[in-house]
Formats: sequence, C-alpha cells, structure tokens
Amino acid sequence: MFISNSFIRNMFRIIYRHQDDSNSFNSLFKSRYRLFSSVSSKDFPIWLSRETSVGKYSEKKVEKVKTLFRNHGFDESHISHIARIQPKVFLYDPQNTLLPKLNFLRSIGVSNTDIPKVIMRNPALMGRSLEKQIWPCYNFLKSLPLSGKEVVMMVNRNSRILATNVEKISGNVEAMQQAGIPPHSISYFVSRFPASVQRDNEKFRKCLDDVIGMGFNPLRLMFILAVRVLCETPKPTWDYKVKVFKRFGLSDEEVMSAFRLHPCCMNVSEEKVLRVMDFFINKMKWEPAVVIRTPAVLLYNLEKRIIPRCNVITLLMQKGLLKANFPLMSFLKNSEIDFLDKFVYKYKDNLTQLMDVYRQGMAL
Repeated sequence: MFISNSFIRNMFRIIYRHQDDSNSFNSLFKSRYRLFSSVSSKDFPIWLSRETSVGKYSEKKVEKVKTLFRNHGFDESHISHIARIQPKVFLYDPQNTLLPKLNFLRSIGVSNTDIPKVIMRNPALMGRSLEKQIWPCYNFLKSLPLSGKEVVMMVNRNSRILATNVEKISGNVEAMQQAGIPPHSISYFVSRFPASVQRDNEKFRKCLDDVIGMGFNPLRLMFILAVRVLCETPKPTWDYKVKVFKRFGLSDEEVMSAFRLHPCCMNVSEEKVLRVMDFFINKMKWEPAVVIRTPAVLLYNLEKRIIPRCNVITLLMQKGLLKANFPLMSFLKNSEIDFLDKFVYKYKDNLTQLMDVYRQGMAL
C-alpha cells in the first residue's frame, strides 16, 4: 500500500508524542487500524494522515458511534464512507450529538432507508448544531411555503441545504421576490434546485440579471429553469456548449433562441448533442435550424424514443399516408400512448408491419 509523505510526517509527530510509551503508541495504531477495518488498506493511510489528533479517538467511543449507525440502518459501506470523508464524526457523542440528528431526519419524514443516504451525501451535517443551524434552516424552508413532503424531497436530493447559512438562502429568495418571480415559482425553485439556491448572493443576483437581460419573463416557468442552468453552468462550460452547437452552422442567435425555448438544452452533454444532431441531419436529412427550433428533442432518449418514432413516420410518409407538409418534430412530443394511437394503431390495417418497425427501432 502507498504511504504518502504527509502520512510519514504524521506518524513521526505521533511517535514523538508517545516516545516514552512505545507500547501505548503501537496499541493505539493497531487499535485504530482494527476499528476502521471497513476502510480499505488503500484508503487508510490517506484517511489517517488527514487527522493529526489520532489520540483523541477511543475504541469505546468509536464502537458506540458505529453501533448507533448500524442500529439506524447504516451498513459497513456507509460507515466506511463516513470514516473517509468526515472521520471527526467518530469523535462526537453518540447520544447527545448524533442521535438527535437522526431523530430529526426521521421526525420530518425522511425514511429509514433514506437516512443513511442523506448522511452519506453530507456527513458534516452530523456536526452542525441542531438548534442553531438545522432547525432554523428547516423552519425557514417551511415558511416559503413548502410542504413537509417538498422539504423532505429537497433534503433527499441535497442534504447540504440544511447546513447552508439561512441568511444566504433568504437573501436569494429575497432577490427572486424583487425580480418579480411568483411565490409558487420560488417554492418550486428552492425545492427542486437546492444547489442553486445555495449560491453566493452576489453571484445569484447576477444570474437573475443575466436571465432578465436575455428576455425571459419572470412569471413563466422557463425563467427559473434558465436561472438554474446559469447558476450551475460555469462561464467556460457555457461558452464551450455554444461552440458545440455552432459546429452545425447555427448562429449565436439561433443558439440563444433555443435556450429561451428550453433552457435545459444547455445541460445536455456534448456527446448527446452530437449524436442526436447527427441522426436528424444525416439520417433524417433535416436542417440544423429546423431541429434546434424544438430544443426539447435534445433531452429525449435517442434509442428508445427518437429512432423508433422516426422510423414509423418515415415509413408512413413513404407510403403517402402522411401529408407532405406534416409538421416535423411534433410527433416526438407525444406521450407513447398518444404516438401509438395516432401513428401506429391508426394505420395498422394499411401497414401491418408498423408495430414491428417501431419495436425494432427500440431494439437497435
């Protein structure tokens, strides 16, 4: 196993501290290694080197913490993860510090199976004050107003929200109110996109100003979707995504128009954009400008939705069963049931192979 220089320096500090009692040091080291046997040998030196106060850990306390976690549905992989990410958790008092946090999560509606996942995503939450941080943050979220179910959904998605400075969240909520965003849209934004609402106040206000400058209406859902995309997309990433679209001959205005129609199109990966655009342009022979006018198609599954439906529509047009001015892209928006009713079952007497064509497209 690899032992880093910092690990060696740390061991020398500990050895020096215990130079008059080498047996105590050896016992301490072996005990600690045994206690965290769930941490792999590869990770252990790295994990241990992060803590200089090794002597603070006691076998009895660590075992009590591990027992507490096990009793609340944590398995060894959960405990190992917490030990690597936030080892100081094992210094906390199990009954007075940790248990109240677990009881809090259960009291607000987080399920027993989700509690370990919530703590896994942010072990530092176990060290935050329940009275000064977690409860005030929860109460603020409930005041937006958000239902208890929505707050639980938010915590499950991003438990860091409970450890975020309440003033930061309230500042961003106030900025949205000042921008004219309706209360129900603010509640939707906070509950669905907790990472965005935790942004620095100044940066968040800039995102709001940028979205307003792009011509979005604060009263519409697309406004908060655009805010979310800008909050979570660094400027270099945004510029690169624009260049990806421009490879197909699209102008800056066409790309911005697509963003206004469906902001989430800028969250689609480069690989997905290239594959979808390549299919429409080279297989379907559609112009890039036609495709980008319906940017939502970039979010659809290529193999399970786009290709099977396009195969059906192509066959129907070849057989003259659809008019030449049939609106492109419209069929991709339909639910699967609506699509089958309108374009498969409706023409099954004329083309018995339509369902096979549809299913074969999904199997590609």
